[in-house]
Amino acid sequence: MNVQLKGNEQLTELLNEWYLQIRSRNSGNANRLKKEIESQISNIQNNQDLLFYYSLLNFRHKYLINNMGISKNSFDKIEDFDTPREDYLAYYYHFFKAIHSNAVGSYNLAKEHYEKAELLLIHIPDDLEKAEFYYNLAIFHYHIHQALFAIKYANISKDIFINNTDCELKISYCNNLLGLACTHLNEFEMAEEYFLTAIDLFRSFGNERDILIARQNLGLMYAEQKQSVLAVRYLSEVNEKMSSNYRALFVEAKQRLILGETDIASELIKRGLHICKELEILEYQYHFEILDKLCNGDKTEILENTILAGMEYFKQEKLWEYIQEYYEILALQLHNDTQFEKSSTYFHLTYQAKEKIISKEVVK
Repeated sequence: MNVQLKGNEQLTELLNEWYLQIRSRNSGNANRLKKEIESQISNIQNNQDLLFYYSLLNFRHKYLINNMGISKNSFDKIEDFDTPREDYLAYYYHFFKAIHSNAVGSYNLAKEHYEKAELLLIHIPDDLEKAEFYYNLAIFHYHIHQALFAIKYANISKDIFINNTDCELKISYCNNLLGLACTHLNEFEMAEEYFLTAIDLFRSFGNERDILIARQNLGLMYAEQKQSVLAVRYLSEVNEKMSSNYRALFVEAKQRLILGETDIASELIKRGLHICKELEILEYQYHFEILDKLCNGDKTEILENTILAGMEYFKQEKLWEYIQEYYEILALQLHNDTQFEKSSTYFHLTYQAKEKIISKEVVK
């Protein structure tokens, strides 16, 4: 997909090529082109369209290199520009804004921008761009626990990649995502098959980070199967080599707590909470704070206050799975404390959350 901008055709071509390398996940070429472009960027300070395009691609490059390092303010520079309404740059803006919003847990905003980008996508003839869009849309649906929609869009993306050359790495990422969706649906045998297929292809490209991501997801799968020892084996390797991966830190900390390894769990929680506060990732700040109270064995009143502090966010973003999980934890704790009336109230809220979960998979 080529953007045509007036003023500096040579730099525009470099920017177009940069995006193609980013989209292909070729980080080596993407880094080389980034340096070449940055050596020329001072020549276009008066060309707002080119600067806007550069800023969009610079965000997308950062997301490629370290998607777990994306912070709440990673899109701020782009927001300083006037947003075009109808052209390719408008599509890029809404698409990348959706990616950013999803990465930082602003799921309602992500949905809004994915819908706007999809309306502009019909004017774009590039099939590989459509595959890229639907792959990221599938990630969004996985994050909001709509596994069936994640499978639908991941397969749309995968089918396009299969029908084009040199897309093996992209196909591997689709398999990895399909494995996650199957894990959510408790289809563990199928999930494992997808993950192992993805790992085999990742190995052929020699990118350790890709392999670690798939191994992280295997760890998550084992955690969902209540195989905590196996889960920790995979997740501890990931957290040793990807020290800022707060998602992997959270899952490992939960599994360590299940195994009674509270000191290790506490250390992982501190690491994860520090990262999330720096990045301003509200969703995982709440997850880590609740887990911290469970790890410390704090009084039920303290746990209740911590859980309720996160409920406004979870309800706003319609994350009913977490609402169900945390209300259920609270209900059981109150039951153990013989606070039966209060426990009953939270069990009823758990039931209401389950009803919301069911409706989420059937209504788009």
